[in-house]
Amino acid sequence: MLLNLIIRGATVVKIIAHRGFSGIAPENTMAAFERAIAIKADGIECDVHLSKDGKIVICHDTTLMRTTNGSGSIQDYTWDELQAFDAGSWFSPEFSKERIPSLERLLKLVRKTDLLLNIELKTETIFYPQIEEKVVALLKKFDLVDHSLISSFNFQSLSKVKVLLPELATAALIKYPQEVINFWEQMSALKVNAIHPCYLGLTTDIMDKAEKRGFQINTWTPDQPEEISHLLKLQTHGIITNFPEKAQQILRQEKGVNSETSRD
Repeated sequence: MLLNLIIRGATVVKIIAHRGFSGIAPENTMAAFERAIAIKADGIECDVHLSKDGKIVICHDTTLMRTTNGSGSIQDYTWDELQAFDAGSWFSPEFSKERIPSLERLLKLVRKTDLLLNIELKTETIFYPQIEEKVVALLKKFDLVDHSLISSFNFQSLSKVKVLLPELATAALIKYPQEVINFWEQMSALKVNAIHPCYLGLTTDIMDKAEKRGFQINTWTPDQPEEISHLLKLQTHGIITNFPEKAQQILRQEKGVNSETSRD
């Protein structure tokens, strides 16, 4: 399983492109995913919903207004209807041909690479019938189970995924673990492989507790150099960022400094 390669203390922290390379292209579009692959990011994170006719579609919000020229909820449109909306011009006119992609299209792209694919199920506020089953079926179809990680703020969704396919890696999304009662016991009960906390609350104590219990930590969403450098010092397993290329550069610089220090 590719996830097992993300080891605390390893020489390379995994850099995961948040909604693709969303710092330079419209988030959760093929343009953003292709740019993440072009810079050789270690992974891609995306968000999924279901269309009215049950197609798995990639978008962060439950509604269309922020990232397309449409309005209303994704679940109220069929796949064909969703394809009428421009998903790129809000970011820049050069992306006016971008459309909301299907998860299947992204999987066809990713299967040609060694990327880790982090799929977030957006089920915390909307019930999507059998979305877990549909995602698992697609990952099996494209032989990407060993290269995928399912995350969600909805712990019931994560539990369901583990029942459907125990070997599929899962991650609990949480803003600040230290604010949740019996957090670590909950994580153990869920049998998650990783925890995805907000970088603002990540501490050495959380890293130590996660390591003691066998959980990996992939944190979101640092974009500033000083934030990324701090997380590298904490030895987080993965950094989920809108600017993966910047994170790669900082990682190379940090490795260079450490190499020089070790020779002194």
